[in-house]
Amino acid sequence: MFCATQAVAQDYDPQVMQVARDTLAKLQANSFAANREYCGLIGRDDAGNLIVTRARKGRKSSCRPRSLPHTVEPIASYHTHGRYTPRDDTEVPSYQDIEGDMADGVNGYIATPGGRFWFVDGQMGLAYLLCDIGCLPSDPRFRRETDPDFFVADRYTIDALKARQD
Repeated sequence: MFCATQAVAQDYDPQVMQVARDTLAKLQANSFAANREYCGLIGRDDAGNLIVTRARKGRKSSCRPRSLPHTVEPIASYHTHGRYTPRDDTEVPSYQDIEGDMADGVNGYIATPGGRFWFVDGQMGLAYLLCDIGCLPSDPRFRRETDPDFFVADRYTIDALKARQD
């Protein structure tokens, strides 16, 4: 069910993507139950091994990950979007998600209540849908929205997400 565009293939590391996907899949149930974001960082140590921080429980729409050890280079963030609520636009990254990754100099991975899996290119300020509804565990309350304001494209710029939220 992988739907990433060819352009994304040059911007992300498949090994990091798989680690992020596995990590987020394990966090989804807790995120839905608590209605909180869970977040963390992925880095690479001097030997080239991937290191994943233990997830931190955040707030309903924000989360600050634990720091990586100083000897580990941060390469990506990951976070969930909490439980499904019909009035919240949680099936796409927020522009703040992209701004945070850009400020930290990392890429990002996001899981939504519908089970969508997103990649954020932290250099270009772009978000790509890696796989659609049900790719990751979904909140049992999730309902596909029919409201045109909640249409989900497969790619967004930071400016398009800002306009969507305004």
